[in-house]
Amino acid sequence: MSVLDTADTIRARYEGAAPQLDPEGFRLFRAAGEITGIRNLWEEFPYEDACGRFEEANGHELLRYLTAAHFGAVSWEVVPGTTYERAILREVDTSTEEYQAFARQLYAKALERMGLEKPTLKKEEGKKMSRGGDAR
Repeated sequence: MSVLDTADTIRARYEGAAPQLDPEGFRLFRAAGEITGIRNLWEEFPYEDACGRFEEANGHELLRYLTAAHFGAVSWEVVPGTTYERAILREVDTSTEEYQAFARQLYAKALERMGLEKPTLKKEEGKKMSRGGDAR
């Protein structure tokens, strides 16, 4: 993998191998958790957890929630008759520089977890991402 590879190039490599090596997307989801530091979705989305939303979810579904939480693309709506708020996931702007750096790291780490490539990342891209997409 070259430092010149784009997020789309690395994503295409992942998508080519995923049907055999990560069909449920859990390697991708766990890689995202490592990058963002969000390890427990139930802490971010207590109502969805209480409703069992994550019980049968695959890694791709869980990744939607994790990505929305990381990039602040969540609105909240009070659930009538409860003390809970339900999450409304908004669209994450994938055209931003912060998202592109996250995606490049994400797919490179997933490929590494699949045993396919040891990525070479630019120094600033290898840093842990903070909430909102800023590299630390």
